[in-house]
Amino acid sequence: MPISRFRLLLCAACVACAFSARADTVYLKNGKTLEGEVVKDDGEVVVVRVTDGEVTLRAAEVEAIEKQSPLETRLALASRQLQLGNLERAVTLFEEAWRADRASIQARRALAGAYAQQAPKYLALHRFREARTACENLAQLDPQGQLVPHNAAQALKELNAQEREAEAKVQNARGLAAGGHWAQAIAAFQQALAFTPDVRASVAPDMAQCYVKRAMDCSRDGRTLNAAADLEAALTLDPSLGDKLESFYASCALPGILDSLSRGHVAAAQVDLKRVLEFAPTNRQALYVAGRTEEALSHLPAAANAYAQALGTRVGNPTREYTAELRQKLEAELGVSATSWKVDTTFAELTGYAASAGGPAQKLDTEYFQILHYNEALAREVAARAEAARQRIVAALNLPGWKGQARVYLHRTQAEYTARTGQAAWTGGFSRPLTMRGPLSELEIHSWQTSPRLLTSVLPHEIAHLVVDCSLRDVASLPMALHEGFAVAMEPQFRQGHFLDFLRLRLKSEHFIPLAELLALNSYPSDPEFFYAEGYALVAYLIQQKSLADVVGLLKTITSASRAPAEILRLSGAKSLEDLEKDWKAWIVKKE
Repeated sequence: MPISRFRLLLCAACVACAFSARADTVYLKNGKTLEGEVVKDDGEVVVVRVTDGEVTLRAAEVEAIEKQSPLETRLALASRQLQLGNLERAVTLFEEAWRADRASIQARRALAGAYAQQAPKYLALHRFREARTACENLAQLDPQGQLVPHNAAQALKELNAQEREAEAKVQNARGLAAGGHWAQAIAAFQQALAFTPDVRASVAPDMAQCYVKRAMDCSRDGRTLNAAADLEAALTLDPSLGDKLESFYASCALPGILDSLSRGHVAAAQVDLKRVLEFAPTNRQALYVAGRTEEALSHLPAAANAYAQALGTRVGNPTREYTAELRQKLEAELGVSATSWKVDTTFAELTGYAASAGGPAQKLDTEYFQILHYNEALAREVAARAEAARQRIVAALNLPGWKGQARVYLHRTQAEYTARTGQAAWTGGFSRPLTMRGPLSELEIHSWQTSPRLLTSVLPHEIAHLVVDCSLRDVASLPMALHEGFAVAMEPQFRQGHFLDFLRLRLKSEHFIPLAELLALNSYPSDPEFFYAEGYALVAYLIQQKSLADVVGLLKTITSASRAPAEILRLSGAKSLEDLEKDWKAWIVKKE
C-alpha cells in the first residue's frame, strides 16, 4: 500500500504539537530543574510524574514549584513524547488528558492529531489490528475531519484489502499442511508472518504441528538430529507442546550426544546434554546419557547416581563394576546399548493427570517441597521435577535458596486456580512469599493439574522466582521486568527462543516497550508476552555482555526500584538508558 495515499493523515502530524503547554516545574536547591506533573506534595516528599515513571524528592531538596493546570501538564508530557518519537506513549498521555477534560478542544485536537499519525504508521508496518483501532478512534473522535484533516474511511478500505491478503496467505499455508507438504507449508507460514506480525498467535500452533509431523518423518528415516531440530522449532513456536513432546525430543536429541562421546568430544556432549536435561531432568533416557557422559569423565559416583535415579533406586558403592552393573541393567530396561538406540515417537499421554481424587488435598513431602494434590501420579512427577529444578537453579544463580518446604498447590482446574489466587486466566502458574525471612521464608507455588507447560517450564519459572525472592531484602525493590527475566532465564531454551523470536518479529514492525518504561512497570501490560519477552531479553543481554554472576549481583545492589536504572547502567557501562536500549535492540536482532 503506497504511503502517499495517506498524506492527508500524515499532514496532521504537526497538529498535536501546535499548542503551547508547559508541565509543572520543580526547582531544586542544587540549581537543577525537573519538569513533570506534581502528584504529591505533603511537606515531606514531592512526587513528580515524568514521562517514564515517577521521581520522589525530599521536600528539603526543593526550592520552589511552579504549577500549571493538570490539562496543560498532561498535554506537555504527551507532546514531549511525540517529539521524542514515542508515538504510542504520546497517544496514551493525550488520551489521559482528553478523558480528564472532554470539553477541551485543545485536548481533543491534540488526540485526533496523534491518532492521525498512528494510522499510516501502523498500516505501513502491517500492524493491522492497531491500524484499525487508530482509524476507528479517529473517525469517532473527529468524524467530519474538523479538528485535523484526515481520510480514515479510505484507510479502513485499504486495511480491509490488506487483511484479506494476509488471510489468503494463511489459508494457502494451511492448505499445504492439510496435504502433508510440510516444508512448503512451513515456508508459506513464514511468508504470512513476514507479511504481518498480527497472524503470529493464530498460525504459530499450525506451523508447530508441521514441524512435529516432519520430525516424525525424519525419526522414521533414522535422521534423529533433523527430527530434534524440527522439534526444537516446534517448541519455540508453541511452548505449550513442551510436556507432550518431552520424550520424543529427548530420544531424538540424545543419539547425537552419544555420538559425540564416541568421538571423544566430551565438552560438546556436555553442552548438548545440559540443554536436554534443562527440558527433561527426570527422563530415563536422558539420565542414561548423563551417566554415560559422567563415565567418560571418570566421575563414577555421578555416573552411578544418574543410573540409579533412572532405575528408581539408591546408589551403593560406586565402584567401576557396580556402575557398569547399573548401566547394563538400565540399558536392558530401556532397550538401548552402546550400538543401538530406541526412538520414542509417542506423545506423552497427559490425560491421566486430569483425574482428581475426591475429598481434601493429599500431601506429598520432599526435602524442599510439600505437594498438595488430588492426583498421586502427577504429584510424584511434580515432586521429582521440582527438586531437580531447585537444585539446578540454586547452582546456576549461586544463591542459597530456602530452608524448609515450599508448598506447591496443584488445583483441580484452571477455574479453581484463578479463584484461589486471583490471577488472570492466561497465567500458567503463580508463586509468592507469604512471609519474608530470608532462607526461612514461607513460600507458595500454585498451578493446576492440566496447566500447559506445568512440568517443563512452569515449575522452573516459579521456583526461580522463589529463589530470587529469598535473596532480596524487599521483593518490591527489584523491577518486575527483572523478576520475570531471571525466571525465564531458568526455563528450557525453547521457551527463551520463543520470546526472542517474538521480539525480533515485533522489532521489525517497530513495536517495543521503551526500556525506561519497562523498568518502571509494576503491573503486567495489556500484552503480557511483551513484558516477559523484554524482561528475559534484558537479563540475557546483560549476561552476554558481562556474566551471569555479575547480573545476579544486581539483586544485592538494587535496593529500590528507583535505583534499578542507575545500577543497570553501571553494570552495562552505557551512558544512558537510550544508548543501552539501542545496543540491546541491535543484540536481539543479531541473535536471529
